[in-house]
Amino acid sequence: MLELKTIELRNVSHNYGCNSNAISNLNFSVKSGEFVCVLGPSGCGKSTFLKILAGHLQPDSGEIFINDQSLYKNVKNIRSHIAYASEEESFDPLLSVQENIYFASAIRHQDLTREEHKKKTDDLLDELSLHEKRNVVPGDHFQKTLSGGERKRLNVGLELTGDASMLLIDEPTTGLSSYDSENIINTIKKRSHSAICFVSIHQPSSKLFKSFDKALLLDANGNLAFFGTPDEMESVFKKNLQTSIQQKSKVEPSKLDQIQKLGTPEFILEIIQLNLHKKNELEFQKSNEIENHLDQKTIIGESIEKINPKKRSHKQFTTHFQRAILSKVRNKSGFLSGIAIAPILAFLVAGVLRFSESEKYTFSDAPHIPAYIFISLVIAMFFGLTNSVGDVMRDKQLLSRERGHGIIISYYILSKLIVLSILSFIQSFIYIWIGNSILEIYLMHWHYFVWIMMTNLVGSAIGLLISVISKSQKTSLSLIPMIIIPQILLAGALIQYNEINPLLHLKKGKNQAITKNKVPEFCNLIPLRWSYEALLISQNEYNLLNKNLSKVEESKATLLGKKTLSEIEKTKLSQHKEAYTMLYGLRADTSTQIIRQMKKIISSLEANSFDAQDYLTEGKLSSMNFFQNNKVNDLITQAEIETEDYRNNKIKNATNSHIFLAKNKNFAGKSFHTHDFNFLVLVIFTFMIFFVTSVTLRNKLNSFSGEFI
Repeated sequence: MLELKTIELRNVSHNYGCNSNAISNLNFSVKSGEFVCVLGPSGCGKSTFLKILAGHLQPDSGEIFINDQSLYKNVKNIRSHIAYASEEESFDPLLSVQENIYFASAIRHQDLTREEHKKKTDDLLDELSLHEKRNVVPGDHFQKTLSGGERKRLNVGLELTGDASMLLIDEPTTGLSSYDSENIINTIKKRSHSAICFVSIHQPSSKLFKSFDKALLLDANGNLAFFGTPDEMESVFKKNLQTSIQQKSKVEPSKLDQIQKLGTPEFILEIIQLNLHKKNELEFQKSNEIENHLDQKTIIGESIEKINPKKRSHKQFTTHFQRAILSKVRNKSGFLSGIAIAPILAFLVAGVLRFSESEKYTFSDAPHIPAYIFISLVIAMFFGLTNSVGDVMRDKQLLSRERGHGIIISYYILSKLIVLSILSFIQSFIYIWIGNSILEIYLMHWHYFVWIMMTNLVGSAIGLLISVISKSQKTSLSLIPMIIIPQILLAGALIQYNEINPLLHLKKGKNQAITKNKVPEFCNLIPLRWSYEALLISQNEYNLLNKNLSKVEESKATLLGKKTLSEIEKTKLSQHKEAYTMLYGLRADTSTQIIRQMKKIISSLEANSFDAQDYLTEGKLSSMNFFQNNKVNDLITQAEIETEDYRNNKIKNATNSHIFLAKNKNFAGKSFHTHDFNFLVLVIFTFMIFFVTSVTLRNKLNSFSGEFI
């Protein structure tokens, strides 16, 4: 723990515009180990004062010196040694009391072992009288499971887990009984015996007031009305009250008599409210000047230790991840509804789209498979957005509190993204398993899973970014349609690119008529365009029939590439030609029978034992009925024709990288398979959004505006 010798304020002022002073021209100093009470009427600037000391709100004028070093010129080094507990609850309502304390300790002491964190947690729970409530989840404002006093002790306890050199506690006794107030103040005092500690209190009891070493009093305009010991303050204000009575001030005598009967510090606050303290301002100033002079004198000649920031550890990622996954799982309504909606939508979408032009449903004649693919990807994007759009927003108080403790923002965002990917995995698996089964899309689950999950993950990354930039939950939710609707319009499914507004094409020329299927440049910024294209191509190219046909074709090409063939190789070539035809003509009543026959054909080719007569079976359906969809094939064939037009017309500087549904992309002079290229694009999308989110959140946390979001 770093020892802070002194903290000194020199002419510190701040206002919120319209000539509204929060604090005005504060000058005083405090020594190490002093326990200071901050008093004043409502709206006098107590919370603003603490935010300024915490390094969260840079004052309009003046300087704050800690160990003779300017706070805001060295804020990155100093802020990690300051603990600030705002009046608002900033613990995680979905973690137990013990988990909240444990994770707070892990963030503030990144060098300790797990066992040491557990011991610190247990010790603090005992001091806070929360040991019996250790496994209780506190809940939010609508579903509280802890009393007001217990919630206050937990909120303050998060900052007591660290060995901060300066403790700043805002209104820890508001709404508490005198007994609970004394307990929480005594705990703070015990934990801050060697640190500088400021505690703002609205109306402390006399006993509570006298437990402080010093009292700092602000008037209604944020001016320093008094700074000194509680006894000195009581003495000075009693004299001031007597002077006001003797001088017959404008205040009614009966009112002054009532004030005189009040205890300490109630009568002092009444005097401040009535501005009677201004009657004897010179005496207050004299008292404060003497105090400041003594404080400054004590530090002359002492060696000032240079303040360095606390070291950060990579173990912090584990803390963020554990906290994120527990919070996500404990949010039962959100977690369970997110999983439950996947099968509901799968049944709805696949059930509505299960139609074919033949009398009995067959996959090959189903015209809505492209629509199913597109709607599934839209749902995946929607899942990702709704899973994540409130995640950072919910943590804003917690992050604002921990900003000074060296949290690594990229670890925080990455932990969120990994937890969201786990949820995405579950949602995608359930949806694909049900939807593909209903529509009889056989042996394509892996390809559908990759693209639906990747789309979900991009949506999650966008949702996290929205959660960071939005100021409220309502704003973040309202932005979801702004993300989803462009995906629907510009992905190339609802509106084909040859029918889209030509103004969206940035590059226009003589060859525009030839390039009917060209993707508008702006549409390349739409993640859904890449996943939709890739999944359509995957359905066409990687279905079981086409995969087996490709294997046979490769073997044929190898044999045909030889100048001379032996008799065995000629026989093998003949077998492959027959097998190629046979794969198309296989017939059976069920997909299982077709799959079994295909495996036998490939195995027999490898063993040079293929005989076409073995596979002349009867059945109601062919292999094409089970594995190839006519509508998907038509779309891919159209793109191949467009690609050939590029080659045949020899369009200058033209490449097929802009042709939608082309099986290959040309980039930087190299050709890439669309499947691989589009996957890389989505990874880049995710990384870029992750980077922007991290930078934006870091800038917010490092700002001195006094607000997080």
